[in-house]
Amino acid sequence: MAAVILAAGPAAADVLAGSCGNEVGCAGVRLGYQDSDDYVVLTADGVETYGSGCQFAQRLTTAPGTLLLSSTCFAEGEEGTTTDVVKVINRGGDGFFVTIPGLEEIGPLKSCS
Repeated sequence: MAAVILAAGPAAADVLAGSCGNEVGCAGVRLGYQDSDDYVVLTADGVETYGSGCQFAQRLTTAPGTLLLSSTCFAEGEEGTTTDVVKVINRGGDGFFVTIPGLEEIGPLKSCS
């Protein structure tokens, strides 16, 4: 009999601690609001930009430095949500980079702490 262990909590909790972002995103984290089209923040729960975002639902695969996450995504001006696979790559000192289908790679995103 095989056992399946499901981790509780955010899908990327053991890889992403705290908030990572670009300069504008980290400023927004510190101030508690976003006020620029350049805002990007990545957490264990998801990735958020000024007008769109993705909530991470489930980790699909993990390779060294790379996460593939099933995600519920939304975009400003569009009705409803979509389910997409979001790729998060950790490039060490260069920061995190995020790829959402249909968009250019977002990054670098570095620790906001």
